[in-house]
Amino acid sequence: MKKAAGIAAGVVIAVGVVATAGAWFTGTRLEGVLQEAISEGNQQLLQSGVGPDGKAQFSIELVSLDRHLFSSTAHYRVNVQMPHAKPAHLLFVDHIEHGPLPLSRVTRLRLAPVMAASNFELEKSPDTEKWFAMNNGQTPLTGHSAIHYNRGTETHVDLAPLESKEPGKTLKFSGLAVSINTTADAQKYELKGNMANLSLDLASEEGPVHADIDGVTLDSGGEKGKSGFYLGHTELKVATLNLQGANAPAFAVKDLDFNGLMQEVEDKLAAQISYAVGSLDVGGQALGSAQMNWKFDNFDIASSKSLYALYVSKIAAQQQAAAAAHVPLNLQLSDADQQQLNTDMLTLLAAKPHIEMENLSVKTANGQSQASLVLDLTSPGTLDNDSADVGKKMISLLDAKVTLSKPMIMDLATAQAHLQGRTDKDAVALQAKNVSDSIGGMAVATQLGKVDGDNVTSRLHYADGMVDFNGQKMTVEQFSAYVGNLLGQQQAQR
Repeated sequence: MKKAAGIAAGVVIAVGVVATAGAWFTGTRLEGVLQEAISEGNQQLLQSGVGPDGKAQFSIELVSLDRHLFSSTAHYRVNVQMPHAKPAHLLFVDHIEHGPLPLSRVTRLRLAPVMAASNFELEKSPDTEKWFAMNNGQTPLTGHSAIHYNRGTETHVDLAPLESKEPGKTLKFSGLAVSINTTADAQKYELKGNMANLSLDLASEEGPVHADIDGVTLDSGGEKGKSGFYLGHTELKVATLNLQGANAPAFAVKDLDFNGLMQEVEDKLAAQISYAVGSLDVGGQALGSAQMNWKFDNFDIASSKSLYALYVSKIAAQQQAAAAAHVPLNLQLSDADQQQLNTDMLTLLAAKPHIEMENLSVKTANGQSQASLVLDLTSPGTLDNDSADVGKKMISLLDAKVTLSKPMIMDLATAQAHLQGRTDKDAVALQAKNVSDSIGGMAVATQLGKVDGDNVTSRLHYADGMVDFNGQKMTVEQFSAYVGNLLGQQQAQR
């Protein structure tokens, strides 16, 4: 018995020594690890976008680090500079437990050794005092993070439910939960988030305004590829979205869905993007559903990366400054930057990028309309020629198809009549049929389309310098003259 007790005591002492040594070792490494993580984070934030001054819209600073044997306390400042807004500063305090066995993890039976366990929260400041007031004076944002010895992290962030009632404005927010896992240098990441509800009511001179969004979920994950872009998937879902404007019909959307996938295929970037709307109602009138799918292939990695870097560093700031001043963008680039832009564009086009809208469909109770687009690009050899000539040489293939359902047009015309307060079923049905027939007749009269049964169809095909528009073959110049003449006739009729 004494021997067993001695062994047990020895194990406890050994574990204590190891834990103390590990905590001391962690404490000595902590500041360097934090500074490195902040530096990497700032680089990522810089790549995500800049403000009109050319600086990152978000940046992080380590303000102080008070280090002890088993724990440390860090203070951070997150600087926020959004367009058309004053700079804001968010202050965070972080209570860091040193590894290898932080007490907060042991009590939750998470016994895998980690470098540190972080428990952080937003601190009250002039820029955040309203958030605290909306949460009864308590911090509205808290989080927990585990930093592993391989420099991977597991982080969970909670934004507390918030409520605000002011004269003419009421805000209710259910809260937001986000989980983020990353490997060393953020080479891989997984991100999941969900929000139950956000609603806003405003009073205006025209009348009350209401908006609410329910059931938001986000699932994303990826790995950095050769391009420096994250390759992987992103899915964003919204269960319902309701908007009620002053003196306007209610607008309700259900089952919004966005999906994106980025890949590298044979040293080229490829992507797929899809959007879906399960149902759309306006003023209580069911309109239907919609879907759109895009596909991108053969985007040269090096030139795509270089063009993106040029946009972030030189173009985005000028774009935002022009928007703030409400003036057209007059892009100013140095000769070197302009040369780089031209070189990258020619390299990108030489890879023969493929852009395709595989399907755009709108479906109502009685009909479905569809459209598709295929665009293949190639290098024009130079970008110094006349823009029309460059554009002609740049497009190797263009194929666009539109199928407009006459029953779908009737459904939409019927819904519009009901929104206008018309209740005579026979009169509404006759008006809807007249609208559908007039659109078909107009398409035929202007030669923009053909009537094929219950559909109005149109097709544009371009290749090898020739245009085929609904069976009429012509040169690009003839097609441009045809479109110009058509637009001129419509302008004259107005």
